[in-house]
Amino acid sequence: MPIFNAAVIRERIAAVAESEAELEPGAARDVAFHMTDWLNDLSALVAFCEAPESHTAEQVNEMLLAFLLHVPNHVAAAAKLYADFPVSDIFGVGAASASNGTDA
Repeated sequence: MPIFNAAVIRERIAAVAESEAELEPGAARDVAFHMTDWLNDLSALVAFCEAPESHTAEQVNEMLLAFLLHVPNHVAAAAKLYADFPVSDIFGVGAASASNGTDA
């Protein structure tokens, strides 16, 4: 499974967020956190993509659930902080709604 150096990645993202997106240091650190807190989920997905048949159905299910429950909110937060880009349901599947049909 790929291993990412989260500290180095966070540092680089924060530096770029400050220099290129002109974010304040605190906001830059928040973006870096949101873009790295799920690196273990990314590693698991990459490992699966490299050898999909080597994973059992149960392992794939667990990987998908972990990724889908953890990653999207972090990416949405980073998009809002970094680019002031809010989440929208561009595919019309109710992605921004609770399961009972009410807005989340």
